[in-house]
Amino acid sequence: MFDLHIRRGLVVDGSGQPTFVADVGVRNRQIAEFGVSGPATNEIDAQGLIVTPDFIDIHSHYDGQAIWESRLAPSSEHGVTTVLTGNCGVGFTGMLPGRVLGQHARSEQQQSQGGHHDV
Repeated sequence: MFDLHIRRGLVVDGSGQPTFVADVGVRNRQIAEFGVSGPATNEIDAQGLIVTPDFIDIHSHYDGQAIWESRLAPSSEHGVTTVLTGNCGVGFTGMLPGRVLGQHARSEQQQSQGGHHDV
């Protein structure tokens, strides 16, 4: 039994392959099976809708917003599940203990990037 059964959605899986219509079974918040039928606690009829696993935003400016706002809206409302920060040398995300990057002042990715106006 699935927790969620998404039926007849147009799947865009990010592999570069053509899109395809499929049923998707979800169990424990993970994709369990494609092209299956069966009972589920919840069901979504996704006919005419796009179904994607997630999106990664490799250039964001959420460094500050991540400190005061937990959802990183509007990106999270559009399917973005992961963001990289510190892209323009202003990486101060994680300066608060226990938030985002824990005790680390900067991530390795942020440390490697200088500001646009560094001398």
